[in-house]
Amino acid sequence: MMQEHSRFQLEATKLARTVVFQVTVFSRGDKARPRLYAETQCSDPLHFLLQFVVRDAPDFQTLLQKFQGELSHRGFESVRYRLRDGSAWQEWLPVPTQEPPPAQPSP
Repeated sequence: MMQEHSRFQLEATKLARTVVFQVTVFSRGDKARPRLYAETQCSDPLHFLLQFVVRDAPDFQTLLQKFQGELSHRGFESVRYRLRDGSAWQEWLPVPTQEPPPAQPSP
């Protein structure tokens, strides 16, 4: 069964335009381990609608990294984010830098 896990906002820039994504995170318990899912959308000058979907993240930090990866792939630069605590938003935090993928050895 899906239930709301948390909410967060992430501010990103693209083509000198700032977009604040409002994301609701849902939790689904599968075989005694919760999995997180999130979805949001926006439009930009080049596209009518961009949809971002993150599925099957084991924790919030992994979900945030996957979301950042999707934003980066579509030309957005993540700036900061904040979580919702009950009825109020927490302070803005800088987005953690993504770890580069491990280097592949040369043949």
